[in-house]
Amino acid sequence: MDERTRQILEELSVGRIPRTVATDCEYAVELERLIAYLGSLQRFAMALGEGDLSHELDGIVGPIAGGLKGLQASLRHLTWQTNQIAAGDFTQRVDFMGEFSKAFNSMVERLDAARSDLLLISTHDALTGLYNRAYYETELERLRRGRRFPVSFINTDINGLKQVNDKNGHADGDLLIKKAADIMRAATRADDVVARIGGDEFVTILPCVDADLAETVRTRIKITLSEQGDTLPWVSLAIGVGTAQDSEGIKQALLEADQRMYQDKAEFKRRAAASSASPSP
Repeated sequence: MDERTRQILEELSVGRIPRTVATDCEYAVELERLIAYLGSLQRFAMALGEGDLSHELDGIVGPIAGGLKGLQASLRHLTWQTNQIAAGDFTQRVDFMGEFSKAFNSMVERLDAARSDLLLISTHDALTGLYNRAYYETELERLRRGRRFPVSFINTDINGLKQVNDKNGHADGDLLIKKAADIMRAATRADDVVARIGGDEFVTILPCVDADLAETVRTRIKITLSEQGDTLPWVSLAIGVGTAQDSEGIKQALLEADQRMYQDKAEFKRRAAASSASPSP
C-alpha cells in the first residue's frame, strides 16, 4: 500500500473524509466510491442533526444507512404525532425511541391532565362543582341551534342566603350554597345541565322535557328539600319552571321560569312574615 493510500485510510479512521483522491493513488477508484458513500451518510446525518427530515439516501444501502433511514422515519412519525398532540389528540404515544419514549409519553400524559384540569376550571363553578355561567350560556347557544325540543328550564334561588351571610358569616353561606347544589344535583338526571349562574341563583336545563315532566322534576326537588331532616344548614329554594317548544320560545320560557321563581320567593317571604307575626302559644 503506497503512502497516499495509507494517509487517506488514516483520515477515514478518525472521521475525516478527504475531498479528493489522486488518480494515480493505489485503489483510487475504490477509495473514491468509499468517500462518496461516507460523504452521503455524513450529509444525511448532519441534516438529521439539524432537524431537516427532507433529505433522502436514494441508492445508499448497508447497516449504517439503514439505521439512519430508520431514525429519519421515526423522527418523521414523531413530528406527525407532535402535530396531532398540538391539535388536541392526547392519545398519541411513542414506543420506538427507548428512554425518549418514556419522557415523551410522560409529557403527553401531563399535558392531557393539565388540559382536563383547565377544561374543568373553565366550565365549572369552583364552590359547588356545578356548571358555571359561561358553560350555561354556551349550552343555551347550542340549544338554539339544535333540535332537542321541547326543552324546560328550572330557575332556582336560595331563600334567606343574605340573612345567613349577615348573621353567621359567608362560610355558613357557602355551606348553604353547596348544599343547595347537592339537592339540585340529586333531583335531576346526569345529562341535565345544572348551572350556578350567580351567587345564589341556579338554572337547570332539561332537554327533551315537556312542561308536565318539568313539573315532575320540580316536585322531586321539593321532595328532596323536605327530606333534609335535622341537618344544618337548612335549605329553602324558590323554584320556577318554563318550557320552550322550539328555539324561538327559549327567551320567553326563561322569562316565565324567572317570574315564577320570584312568585315562589314572594310566597316564601309572606309565609315567613306570617309565621313570625303569629303569637306564641
